[in-house]
Amino acid sequence: MKANEQDNGEMKGVVIPAATVEDSNAKKKKVKKTLAQLPVYRATANLKFIVTALVAKSPNKLRKFFDQMLGNVSEISKSIGMADVSRNPQDRVWYLESALVLVNEVRNDFTILRKLEVIVDKDLDNKAKGIVKGIIAQLVAWRDYTSGEGAKA
Repeated sequence: MKANEQDNGEMKGVVIPAATVEDSNAKKKKVKKTLAQLPVYRATANLKFIVTALVAKSPNKLRKFFDQMLGNVSEISKSIGMADVSRNPQDRVWYLESALVLVNEVRNDFTILRKLEVIVDKDLDNKAKGIVKGIIAQLVAWRDYTSGEGAKA
C-alpha cells in the first residue's frame, strides 16, 4: 500500500496545517518583489547583452545603428518596469504595447544585421531570435491577461 492511501483505498492527500499556511503567507508579504524577478525583464537584459556583444565585434561605421538599437532595448526595459509598477490596467496595457512595438523594431534590426552579414554566428543568431520570440510571447500574454482577453481560467 502506498504511503498516501488509507486502508479503504481512497487517497488521503497532504494536509497542511493552517498555521504553516499563515506563516508562509506572512513571509511572502515581507519579501519585496523586484523587477529582476520578472522573466520578461531578465530576457530583455539578455537581449541587451547580445546586442552589446555584437557592438564589440562590429565596425565603427555601424555605431549609430547600434546606439539606436541599444536605446530601443533600454526603452523596452523601461516600459516593462513601468507596466510592472502601474496599477491602472489601461496604463499597464499601454506600456506593454509600447514594449511590443520596440521589440518588433529590434527584431527588424536583427534582420538587417543578418542581411548585411554582420551576424554570421548561427548560434548567436538563433539565441537572439529565441530571446526576441520569448519576449514577444510574454508581453502578449501579460497584455492579454491584463486586458481580460486571455484564456479564461
